[in-house]
Amino acid sequence: MIIQDYYQLDGELLQFTEEQASRFAKSIAGDFNPLHDVGGKRFCVPGDLLFSVLLNRYGVSTSMQVKFEGMLSANVAVALPQAMDQTVVLKDANDKVYLEVTASGDRVTDPQAIAALTKEYVQFSGKTFPDILVELMRKENMMINPTRPLVIYTDMALELNTVELVSPQLTLADTSLAVEGKKGVATLKFDLFDDNKLVGQGEKNMVLGGLREFDEDTMGSIVEQYRQWQEDYRGVDA
Repeated sequence: MIIQDYYQLDGELLQFTEEQASRFAKSIAGDFNPLHDVGGKRFCVPGDLLFSVLLNRYGVSTSMQVKFEGMLSANVAVALPQAMDQTVVLKDANDKVYLEVTASGDRVTDPQAIAALTKEYVQFSGKTFPDILVELMRKENMMINPTRPLVIYTDMALELNTVELVSPQLTLADTSLAVEGKKGVATLKFDLFDDNKLVGQGEKNMVLGGLREFDEDTMGSIVEQYRQWQEDYRGVDA
């Protein structure tokens, strides 16, 4: 993955075309959320793409917390700080904040290690639906609105116990869905291994809206449609 292929940088101003953001979502993350379809009315840049650009630019700290504050549209420029201090905030010319990263501890600076970790996380994150979320919703007997599915990526955290990474691999450690009325918070915890040794842990949190009683047939249709989008894209991209 060459992350520079998926964004445009003019001085310190960062922006993304719809094509760049959509290609990253589908080709790298395996994320076929309609929000990332070129030409979509509600198109937004994947949060994982913003996060990946920051990791590539500033490195990976041993302790990182990321908050996704808003949905970034294509061709909207956000300013990149010259360097990462304790906190980096991405915002546009109107001071609208889209992402905030708080980092501390030592820093991984090896480009190959950063690229490997970034790709591992993004591909893990892209498997959230349907691989992880559907089973989680089934367990809680709740599901998202099939006509207006709402899944918002809110925050993530990463803790490393070393900066010496070679070939990191992420594995799912635990999942939970806390339901309150028609909303729920899904938490995915993961472990990070390198050379079969546990070197870190983290979690990803999402808000699910419009929840209703789980229906196997309806969810099956949603998953079937999602799988079809994947197959169609692979055919075009082949």
